[in-house]
This record gives sequence, structure tokens and C-alpha cells, in this order.
Amino acid sequence: MAEDASAIPVQQRRRLPAFTRNVLQCALPLLRDRPGTPVVLSSPNGDLDSTVTLLSDIARNELLSPSLFGLSVHNAPLGALSLSIEGPGDQISIGGDTATLSAGLVEAWAQLTTGEASSIVLVHADERLSGLYADLDEATPGVFIAMTLALVGDGGEGVVVTPGRTGALAVVNALRAGQTRLTFSPPRLDALAA
Repeated sequence: MAEDASAIPVQQRRRLPAFTRNVLQCALPLLRDRPGTPVVLSSPNGDLDSTVTLLSDIARNELLSPSLFGLSVHNAPLGALSLSIEGPGDQISIGGDTATLSAGLVEAWAQLTTGEASSIVLVHADERLSGLYADLDEATPGVFIAMTLALVGDGGEGVVVTPGRTGALAVVNALRAGQTRLTFSPPRLDALAA
């Protein structure tokens, strides 16, 4: 269950974009008492609203907000998260179009199977596109979810993770219904020779 925004330190909360606040509200309950836990953030677009604001300011020849610029990069929510907890662990931010959730799961699986971590927190953040890009978005609502992952023995199939926001919503609904296992396929890779 996501925490209330008041759980984010006040000096951070007032300057964070909504996207980053949502990431923190999902992740904090899982990390608060677990120092050193690695975190994977998977997000297909990151904080696109902040990026569009910056690009619009450039188009109007306005000065850019250094704070907004710093908070618009893909891994900015992880930086804010590390400032909100004691003893943050390793963090990585991943994007992969409709296979972003699977890409995050592959990264988590790799860290778990190599013994780099015994558990890992995966945060998936895929908000609806707005403004200039609203017409390009699917009708599915945005998804912000955090889950603690650990390797388990064979015990049957789990929720099959399918691509896109619809697949992420299916995972959310399955977890709410009590499912605890995930099954996923690694994203397909296309190599281009240069």
C-alpha cells in the first residue's frame, strides 16, 4: 500500500514533481526498515511531464529551471528515494518501451541469481501521457507499483507478465488477489549493425 505524501521529508516533498512523489510513496513502505536493499526502477517514459515543460520553455526562449532539469532525468526518482531512507542500496533505472516491466524483472532476476542480493525492490512507474503526447497513449490508467522480489523454488506457474501498461495492471490485480509468483519472458532484442 502506498504511503501518504507526508512520509516524504518535507524539504524534498515540496519541490518534487508528482511522478517522483508517486514513486517514493510506493517504494518507501518496502524500504523504510531494510537498509541496503537494491532497487530497480522500471519506467518507459520517466517523468515526461517535466521533460515536456523543459522543452516548451526552450521553445519559448525562457530560462530553464535547474531544479526541474535535475529532477527530469530518468533516474531522478531514485536519487530522491536515496535521500529519503537511511542506508540506501544499489539502484538502477531501466526503460524498455512496452517491455519495460519485463526488463526490470530481468534486471532483478540477474541480481538475485548472481547472489548480488537476496531480495530486491522493483518499482514500476508508467503514468498516462498528457499534454502534447496524450493522443499517442493507450486508454489504460497509469500504474505505480513497488514489490519486493526474491527467488523461490519451483512451485508452479505465476502471473504471466504481458507487455505494456495493461500487463502491469494485470500484475497489480493479481497481487491484490493474493498471487505471489510472477512468470515473465525476457524482452526480445533486435541487433542493428553499424
